[in-house]
Amino acid sequence: MKRFMMIMLVTALAVSLTGCSYNSGKDNKKAEGSSAETNAAKEAQATAEAAAAATRYQTPELTFRYGEVNGEDNINTRTGYKFAEYVDELSNGRINIEIYPNHALGDERTSLRDLRRGGRNIDMYRANTNALTGYGFKNLNLFALPYVFNSREGMWKVLEDEELGQAFLSEGTEVGANMMGLFYTDEGARNLFSTRQINGLEDLKGMRIRVPESVLVMDILSALGARPIPMPYNELKDALIHGNVEGAENPLTAYMSNKFYEIAPYYLLTGHAYSPGIVLMAEEKWNALSEEDQKILLEAGRRASEWNKAAIVEEEARLMKELVEKGVTITELTPEEMQQARDLEEIVRVSFTPGLGELLNRIIETQN
Repeated sequence: MKRFMMIMLVTALAVSLTGCSYNSGKDNKKAEGSSAETNAAKEAQATAEAAAAATRYQTPELTFRYGEVNGEDNINTRTGYKFAEYVDELSNGRINIEIYPNHALGDERTSLRDLRRGGRNIDMYRANTNALTGYGFKNLNLFALPYVFNSREGMWKVLEDEELGQAFLSEGTEVGANMMGLFYTDEGARNLFSTRQINGLEDLKGMRIRVPESVLVMDILSALGARPIPMPYNELKDALIHGNVEGAENPLTAYMSNKFYEIAPYYLLTGHAYSPGIVLMAEEKWNALSEEDQKILLEAGRRASEWNKAAIVEEEARLMKELVEKGVTITELTPEEMQQARDLEEIVRVSFTPGLGELLNRIIETQN
């Protein structure tokens, strides 16, 4: 009996082990199938990525040189790099934009003249709209007028308006300036800084202020009682050090990135101009592009503008805090002084808008 029971127990154990072995085999087959499916998916993804990489141009077909007067950390320069990034993405590596900061390709006057001559040394340049008065532009000059924009939001409403800002991008090709506008940038309102204390408008009387080589900006500073001294931007720091000028006008972004606070630690928030930047391309180079490539540059520019529009707000808040920590004295105009400044600049707005009154009114109305 004991032997029979032992036999039955061994038999049951064998059957049990056989069953386990069978189930284990089924599970292993499932695992093997799942693993095979995973490997197949990975191989398919790798094949797709390889195909995408194969279609990407290893050597760009087109390379363009893009000039910028400011340093690497400036919001305008960073916007330029974003533009280059978007062009690379949209063209799948076929079009390459080389960014040259720190006026490596020349100062503003040299760069704009080169664009007008067809882009011999430079293909694209980020200029301020207040620098275009001597190149045949008329409509775009309106953006550089003193106090024409009531706020950053108002400015972008105009720039993004198809019949105003977007239509003005092609003005350089229409007036014989031989430049095509691609997109706008915002570096902030322009204010005044000085090597000596400035507490308000009265302190600007007779002060030697460096300005770009622009009749418009000279008139803006003259209206405030200052003595404008036109000179290239790359000569400003030495001029401040040697006392040839006592100050200049710049947005917070340029003031910080060029470390002007080390020489001129007094900053007056006049907000006298909110002139946007504009990225221009030599018309000859623009016309040589296919319609597809022109669309790529314009779309990349639109995206770069969107990035800039969002980034500048946080940038200014950060810079204001950092400058105070560095010992810069930042002074705001009183509401009465701000109104006085606007009144003083009225004659400038009138003198630079003959025949453009209707457009100016539309710019003002669009902001409301």
